[in-house]
Amino acid sequence: MAIISIDQFNEYSNNYEDVLVKDIFIDSAESMVKEYLGYDPNSKTYHEYASGIGSSKLYLNAQPITSINSIKINGVEDSIQNYGVSDFYIYRKDGTEVFTNGIDNVEIEYKAGYSTIPASIKLTILRIASLLLQESNGNIGLTGKSFTDNSRTFINYADYRKYLKPLDQLKVLKV
Repeated sequence: MAIISIDQFNEYSNNYEDVLVKDIFIDSAESMVKEYLGYDPNSKTYHEYASGIGSSKLYLNAQPITSINSIKINGVEDSIQNYGVSDFYIYRKDGTEVFTNGIDNVEIEYKAGYSTIPASIKLTILRIASLLLQESNGNIGLTGKSFTDNSRTFINYADYRKYLKPLDQLKVLKV
């Protein structure tokens, strides 16, 4: 599911021309954000195998975690009623250290992601997609261009870390 629509992008970039590759710019920007975050911010179901860290908490690969559908520990189904959910991890409500160190001994199906995507994620996608649009028009990567009636200096910027940095607090936490 796309996070940003063409209409939103047109309004943000103030570019209403029918550019056929705008969806590529948006998809590319969304991919950069997903890779930076370490997860897809859209709400969806995940099925993964994990290894505990010797605690009653288990950090998972996607966030924010919203629900647990099923959990097996060492191949044995456990009741999801025994577990609570935090944005970043699940935990055993009674504090029992069921997530022991070792091989991938936890099989879990859970739902994670945002029902409403945070504005900071949307804005980052819009900013990066707009830079890609500018680049396609020759406005990025050049240092200057002279015309008969005036001169222009252009941005030379292809490093998106500056735009991704505000998302640091939303990145996946790995222990």
